[in-house]
Amino acid sequence: MIIKGLNRKNEYIKVEIEKNLIKKITKLSSDKLTGNEKYIIPGFIDIHTHGGYGTDFVDNSEKSTRKYLKKVTSEGTTSIVHATITTEYDNLLSSLKTAKHIMDNPKKNEARYLGVNIEGNFLNKAKKGSHKEELLVPLKKHHVDEMSAFGNLKIISAAYENSTNDVIKYISSKGIVPSLAHTIATGKETKKFMESGLKGITHTFNAMPIFNHREDTSIVRALIEDDLYTEIIVDGVHVHPNIVKMLYKVKPINKILIITDSVLAKGMPDGNYKLGELDIYKKNDKIFTKIDGALAGSISNMHMCFKNFIKFTNATLEEASMMTSTNQAKYLKLDNLGEIKEGYLADILILDKDLEIIKTIVNGNTI
Repeated sequence: MIIKGLNRKNEYIKVEIEKNLIKKITKLSSDKLTGNEKYIIPGFIDIHTHGGYGTDFVDNSEKSTRKYLKKVTSEGTTSIVHATITTEYDNLLSSLKTAKHIMDNPKKNEARYLGVNIEGNFLNKAKKGSHKEELLVPLKKHHVDEMSAFGNLKIISAAYENSTNDVIKYISSKGIVPSLAHTIATGKETKKFMESGLKGITHTFNAMPIFNHREDTSIVRALIEDDLYTEIIVDGVHVHPNIVKMLYKVKPINKILIITDSVLAKGMPDGNYKLGELDIYKKNDKIFTKIDGALAGSISNMHMCFKNFIKFTNATLEEASMMTSTNQAKYLKLDNLGEIKEGYLADILILDKDLEIIKTIVNGNTI
């Protein structure tokens, strides 16, 4: 397969794909531009999605999960890390087992299944959000051993103030990413976590201390610590557009991770649903818990968030593309994804001049 177009640096290129790899990239003369060129960018990598279109990953349904993996390719998502919601611990382990089976048996028309992000069960009750409080416990080393036994655990999103720095070090030693989530950690604690191996902040600004100019908290550290990656939901609901713009101005471009935090009600009619153990309802493109009206994930997709980020911040195509693919690949230490580069896996999006999706290519196959 050969495709021609503008890369995210606005260079005119020809990309040759052989089997599942980018075999060769040739720069073409700008004299041959017609003005109708398409953009060629890396496929989106969503490292924080709980599901959508009726799929919740902790339901442990292979059929439902494969339906989602197929559906998200239409949104430009070529790889996902599925995120769990708080559930009975045995069920959490079962979801890891189910995910491993699907990962080991990929199908041609599906997004790439990279692994699991544990968000749930190990959060701070004071910032529980849409997680069932009775099931929240401190993270211990034995949990890490049990969850990592399946070989597909990529991220553990937890309130590490309820745990110990040794646990963070232990997670890092296993090649798993520790991310601070649903937390009331102080700035000083967050810095200590970083020294132990903390790498990221889960859905920055959400389920965290409110910003206070007289307090040094985890949200302050998310902004000022250049080494910390920061997830951000860019649906225009979870974080105000001007706060997204502030993050863009403050953080290094290569440390921002655009995510969806989508849940099973995405793509479904308004009505009542389950999210893990909790009852939720969807109304007017927003999702809330029935028990207290807290936001319960989003209905967004990566393409929506990609375009929103550019709209909210006036970021360049190159910057927005980095935040939806390249940064995620580096965060997870994937050395063959997230860039249009020779020898990399051919996970590619072709966009028109208005950044609408024309074609999604996963592993060299047009979906």
